[in-house]
Amino acid sequence: MKISKFLLFSLFVFLFIFACSGQKSEKEYYDLANQNMGQENWQEAEKYFNKILEEYPNGVNSSKALFMVAFINANYVKNLEKAKKYYTEFLEKYPNHELADDAKYEIDHLGQDVDDLPFLQSEPEQTTDEGNQQTKASSMP
Repeated sequence: MKISKFLLFSLFVFLFIFACSGQKSEKEYYDLANQNMGQENWQEAEKYFNKILEEYPNGVNSSKALFMVAFINANYVKNLEKAKKYYTEFLEKYPNHELADDAKYEIDHLGQDVDDLPFLQSEPEQTTDEGNQQTKASSMP
């Protein structure tokens, strides 16, 4: 009887300490990161994505979290050196991930103004032979 009370008390203490440790689930961190992204609170979003990388390095969302840390630094915080480091790490860890092409593109265009990105460029206006009408050819399909 004394042993079962001791085990029950030990279990209670363990659960209390674990519950008070403050560690959240991977999904909770991911949801908090995305919530902060929606509020344009970039540092907080990065903090929660980093929590995933620290506490759940092989988690379901760790690849996306790594990409997002790089993306936040490249596009919002403007820490291009840090962005390149994380994009490079992403490509080394996840070369076949669906975001790998995006990471490569981001590295190739780090620091470039959004208006100067190649896919947003259009061909110069051209004059047609019929009635001197102006037409603009787009480089996008």
